[in-house]
Amino acid sequence: MRAALRYPFEAEGELRDPGAGGDTRTLGLAVSGGSDSLAMLALAAEIRTHDGGLSLAAVTVDHGLRPEAAAEADEVGRICRELGVPHSIVRWERADTGAVSQADARRARHLLLAAWAAAHDVGQIALAHTRDDRLETFLMRARQGSGWYGLAGLMPHAPSPVWPQGAALRLFRPLLAFTREDLRDDLRARGIAWIDDPSNAADRFERVRMRRLLARLPPATKDTAIRMMDRLAEMRTATASAAFELLSRHVDQHDSTASLPLDTRTRVGPEAWRRFIEAMVMAAGGAGIPPRGEGLARLLNLIAAHDPALQRGVTLAGAKIRFGRGAVLGFSRAPPRSGQGAGPAGQRDWERAARLLQPTNLGPLWV
Repeated sequence: MRAALRYPFEAEGELRDPGAGGDTRTLGLAVSGGSDSLAMLALAAEIRTHDGGLSLAAVTVDHGLRPEAAAEADEVGRICRELGVPHSIVRWERADTGAVSQADARRARHLLLAAWAAAHDVGQIALAHTRDDRLETFLMRARQGSGWYGLAGLMPHAPSPVWPQGAALRLFRPLLAFTREDLRDDLRARGIAWIDDPSNAADRFERVRMRRLLARLPPATKDTAIRMMDRLAEMRTATASAAFELLSRHVDQHDSTASLPLDTRTRVGPEAWRRFIEAMVMAAGGAGIPPRGEGLARLLNLIAAHDPALQRGVTLAGAKIRFGRGAVLGFSRAPPRSGQGAGPAGQRDWERAARLLQPTNLGPLWV
């Protein structure tokens, strides 16, 4: 099992930054102290001994939400020292002491990871999501009514969800093919103990409830769901590739505006067009999350109908979308509402659209 677990790390191109001329950069490891991330840490350290060009650095985020968190982060540091992996602890300094949502904690975590990565010349951070996480995400998104694109679940590679702080950072999930129990067996064989976060047993969290549901499902049902997600992931990758090609070949970019000929709409399928428009809206408006589904659908309908409203321009998620001269569709930042400032810098960074649509490599993970 240990040799098999190493396989995703050793895939061609996984540990090299194409933007650095093929030179190996430091691979970051997000290590919480739980079984999944500690197994990833141990596996990466083992692979490093056979690859002199691989440099590792680990980071633990202390959200400050539990009194035990500081000691747990220190314990991760001790294990890292034993494995010879540099380790940092980054702490979330909150101004208030009120309740914290999972979404707030997640954003804070990714902001801290992005800042740490920038300070340590890290282009990729590995996250220890597993096959179990894929299934839990599938159930959560299915319950929420997600479409097929969302049901593909966690992808092996993704851009950092914070912008512009995470503009240069990619997330890497090398262990999606393996179960949590696979990783715990590996840790037991190495004699490494892990930390069980009590929140992982709290029924108030939807993911915990889905985890309990999965425990009751027969293995054959889980295997069927994984095969379905694999097919959806392949479809999602093909869709993103088509949207990325449309962006790279046909979009005319300027400092404050970007546009493309309307007749290029027929060069891609409807889902690729939808993802392209979504990425352009996020790049133009600077929104942290995709626009709401209803708003995006309304915009797509206006474009398809060549609605006169687009002659004047419509706004969505901080972006302005309008028809321009020469039958082009233009994107820019919407003017600030009355009483609002101009917003933070980097709002119209068109590179963000490319990051959002950048195709991912699926091969090494579907084993």
